[in-house]
Amino acid sequence: MFALFLWASCSKDHVDPEMMAPLEIQKQLEAYYWEPVPVAGDEKNELYHYKPQDCEMDNLYSFSFSENAQKLIVDSGDEQCDKGEDTFEETIMQGAIDRSFTYDQEKSSMKFVNSDQYESYGVLIDGDYLVLTYRNNNPTANIIPMEYHFRGKSKTIAQ
Repeated sequence: MFALFLWASCSKDHVDPEMMAPLEIQKQLEAYYWEPVPVAGDEKNELYHYKPQDCEMDNLYSFSFSENAQKLIVDSGDEQCDKGEDTFEETIMQGAIDRSFTYDQEKSSMKFVNSDQYESYGVLIDGDYLVLTYRNNNPTANIIPMEYHFRGKSKTIAQ
């Protein structure tokens, strides 16, 4: 019984090699600690840009890749957000310190393990700038896409 439990708990972190991010993307994502940044934009696009709360501004996110697993990891800053707040940490990370994901090379998107079957996040990397765009392809849902913006802090300089 214990072996079955151990196998089941490990298997959810195992990623099919077909769903691993390409090596080029892995290197770009692993090179930085990602800090949330607010976006100053026009009013027309204001609905789509996530506005990090003050308590999120000292959080750092990093990506970890191994032979058969890939994870987004949060290092919460000094100021803790209240539980149940509408924050990236609560909604995307679901209050955990890491979350496994798969990567769809064709769509340049990631999908978190145990998320809704219709949800995914478009991945756009431009040097030290990362944008994750929430998508929900449920035909019955009327959900506005949301963009989460991050600025990279080099891991080699930060250490």
